[in-house]
Amino acid sequence: MNNQCKSIGTYFQRFYDSQYVGNGKKRKKMNLYRHGMIFSTFLGSCLCIGLLAAALGTRYWIVSKAIRLNNSKSYGEIFFGLFEGERDLNVGYGTRQYPINVPSEMSEMMIYSLWLGTVVCMCAGIIFSAAAAVFAVINTATTPIGILTGIPGLYIWNILSILFQIGAITLWTLQYYKKLRYNVMNEENLKIEWTSNGMAYFGHSFWLVVASAILQFINIIFIYSGTSDMREKQKTSQPVIEEKTNGAIMLY
Repeated sequence: MNNQCKSIGTYFQRFYDSQYVGNGKKRKKMNLYRHGMIFSTFLGSCLCIGLLAAALGTRYWIVSKAIRLNNSKSYGEIFFGLFEGERDLNVGYGTRQYPINVPSEMSEMMIYSLWLGTVVCMCAGIIFSAAAAVFAVINTATTPIGILTGIPGLYIWNILSILFQIGAITLWTLQYYKKLRYNVMNEENLKIEWTSNGMAYFGHSFWLVVASAILQFINIIFIYSGTSDMREKQKTSQPVIEEKTNGAIMLY
């Protein structure tokens, strides 16, 4: 009799361990995975901020070569960012450096609205990446229930950052195809027959923005992957609610 009681007790203990202790370990593991993935988006957002800030402050959004039509020995290299750059021109007597102040030469080289839109989108991208980083830390430490502070908010901040970064990429690409691929010289250079027609291309500062947008999209993948357990809980709880509702109707 005692042996039978011990066997039954052992059976129930194993059942409890498998159902509750095992589930507890699984939940703990899933929570750790979720927090790890969300914290990874914090690191990703910080890297995006660094990439966008570097792109905003560096001088290689456009790089171009230049030649002088009436002098076969002439050669030039031009590079500039959103605010400043440089022209290195050689007419056969050595290279001379000429600084470029982009806003002051705007009417000669670019379309102002496209330039301004690019700058605004870059700044907005940095702001929303910063918001994504801040709320990623909050969601790693706690479990907020608000839309903007919780998991839905992480999607919102990252998506907004991506949209503004894509906006900056699109506007600068339009700037290139409408103006910059034909000319990056000022009026003074054009008068002495310098030309850069067909010689301009995107520099590494522009590609930093592309890399940042891709990284921000990876953040969204991490959030989706890390919150898979939450979606499963919602799916499993839905039939129970429906069953209770049907039961209430039958009782009525």
